[in-house]
Amino acid sequence: KRVCLPFDPGSACALSDMGSPMRPPFQVFHGDRTNIFPGVVLIFVLAFIKDLKWLPVNTRWQLNCYTNWNLMLIALGQVLGQRQWDPFLCVNSFGILIGFRTGFPQGLTENLRKKFKCHGVDVSKMTFWLFDHLAHTAPALYFLWRLVSTRRHIPNVTVMYGAILSTWFAFRQQAKLDSSSIYVPHPWRRAWIGIMCGMGCAPALVSALNERCIRRVTLTLLTMTLPYLTTKLDPNLRRKYMFEYAVACVGTPEEIELLKRRSVADGLSTREGMKRVQSELCTMWRPVARPLDS
Repeated sequence: KRVCLPFDPGSACALSDMGSPMRPPFQVFHGDRTNIFPGVVLIFVLAFIKDLKWLPVNTRWQLNCYTNWNLMLIALGQVLGQRQWDPFLCVNSFGILIGFRTGFPQGLTENLRKKFKCHGVDVSKMTFWLFDHLAHTAPALYFLWRLVSTRRHIPNVTVMYGAILSTWFAFRQQAKLDSSSIYVPHPWRRAWIGIMCGMGCAPALVSALNERCIRRVTLTLLTMTLPYLTTKLDPNLRRKYMFEYAVACVGTPEEIELLKRRSVADGLSTREGMKRVQSELCTMWRPVARPLDS
């Protein structure tokens, strides 16, 4: 049974002292009970400025990452006190968490760390691991705790909203669901299955935790992590995508421009800098004798 707390402003049926529904903070339109208008404005601004040429290359790349959009929505919701956004942000964060873990298993995150280095952000493996969990794991656990601690539930229609936003984002960025050009080559079909499983199982997980049903919690977690297990245990996945990453690193205009800047900064000629990076790519990946599996 759904529990609504009159004193909880994040509840969809929160009531004021007079018994009428409470207005969310900074509400713009009277009929907008969830006050999504500030979030829509933020998404519009992010979609508009991500391609501005006067922005640094690294900033434009970061604005093309869905995880950063989610973090900005979280930050805006916390600043404006929009607790009614918690169900959507929980669903969205679980989709990102499971999708990212499914798409980058078996050390493929190391390729992503190398791409950060090409964009001028050189961090250690431990620092990258820490920020990885702060960006992908912590938001999902935080909103799960907030909903369970106040015994709130997630409406099932929230899953549809999360799916609409995530797929719109993908087609807005690269006109396809494959985001390998933004991140690094990865099993994107399995990643999208992970995203949908994470979003779809989030309401059931919150409800099971609220009802203290250990069996339902276990079953929901197994269903949610099934896409991740299929990629984690795939013996051919690492070899395939390490090869695709090595191929993708060579010859892209953006990478050549970045390598030129690094060469100038290091006091080297452009040609010498390119040779040095090419040798690094050769040591990073060693070709195998037989062709890759399809």
